[in-house]
Amino acid sequence: MTKSCAYECTAEILTDGGVKLSKYKSSKSGMTICIAEADGPLVGGYLCVATEAHDDDGLPHTLEHLVFMGSEKYPYKGVLDLVANRCLAQGTNAWTDTDHTCYTMSTAGDEGFLKLLPIYIDHLLYPVLTGSAFVTEVHSINGEGEDAGVVYSEMQTRENSGESLCHLSMLRSMYPGHCGYKSETGGLMKNLRESTTNEKVRAYHKEFYRPENLCVIIVGQINAEKVFEALEPVEERIANDSERTPFVRPWQTPVPPLPESVTLEVNYPSDEDEHGLVIAAWRGPLANDYSQLISIQILMDYLTDTSVSPLNRELVETEDPLCNQMDYTVIENFESCIYLHLSNVPVKKLQEVKEKLFDVLKNIADGNEELDMERMRTVIRKKKLYILSNMENNPRSIS
Repeated sequence: MTKSCAYECTAEILTDGGVKLSKYKSSKSGMTICIAEADGPLVGGYLCVATEAHDDDGLPHTLEHLVFMGSEKYPYKGVLDLVANRCLAQGTNAWTDTDHTCYTMSTAGDEGFLKLLPIYIDHLLYPVLTGSAFVTEVHSINGEGEDAGVVYSEMQTRENSGESLCHLSMLRSMYPGHCGYKSETGGLMKNLRESTTNEKVRAYHKEFYRPENLCVIIVGQINAEKVFEALEPVEERIANDSERTPFVRPWQTPVPPLPESVTLEVNYPSDEDEHGLVIAAWRGPLANDYSQLISIQILMDYLTDTSVSPLNRELVETEDPLCNQMDYTVIENFESCIYLHLSNVPVKKLQEVKEKLFDVLKNIADGNEELDMERMRTVIRKKKLYILSNMENNPRSIS
């Protein structure tokens, strides 16, 4: 490590897939760099910002779009993708989740990556956020008097779908009280029309898009020293920023408890009225309790993965099926959420599905139906092989 380098290695580990994973933190800016030295010709970058919202204005989502509209040093739309293409990258992309926003890039080799990275971070930390960009990307009224805007159009296509309405209702019930996990971070159309403003977006950026709140994850064959050298101009600009205020980490308030079980019936528009869907959700262990989380995933695989699984056997693979498909998701919030999603349930059997589902689970919990430990061993072995295969064939999944 060079004397002028601001980065200190805070953790280092060799993963089961043989990939060396190192974590560095800057003493100047507070920015975190994680490097996974995975084999392969591509270098992937994931610029992750922890974000928290307590309303449905969609500020994380709108800001994600506006970041690509130019920065103070590169104040033109499309510059980032233009530079990315010249650096042998297939453009750039991003996603917004409940507790973070992540910006992605992937280049052939490290040379283009090192050129693109400081420009990308400049867009994140110093975007222009102009009013004209807000009108174009978020919401406006077009010449025909219709609502327009890229963000608005995205939400319009999914806000009133059965899956979105039921999922949002589930989160509202699962995390009551003052809690960011129940917010629609994409933004509801009513909020995008009436309450989301560019001033709010600017304030949101100032609060969360800070170097102390930015983690840069790099996956591929790249030298850490070269990364630090490429980021030196960024570090200098951050150090000279006179407008920096004390940083308050997001997600520090306790998650309100779930006082009782809740049953909801959600009506949603559909092309037909003969089928619906059922979501059954539970609060799970803390996100840092990895052994509990992986145990729950293995248990859910055991219950749902094949036609002989208990839930599939009783609800799907019958002469008179109660649904035609089921899957599960584990949302790794600080206090996690595990939910089952049952599709194409006959409307007349919605109540029957609920009763049958809990009967099957109760039979297993009470020991009336013993766990097939031979099949459980198979499920665990398949899980291990999947993780190792994924590490080998798609090493960027480690991010």
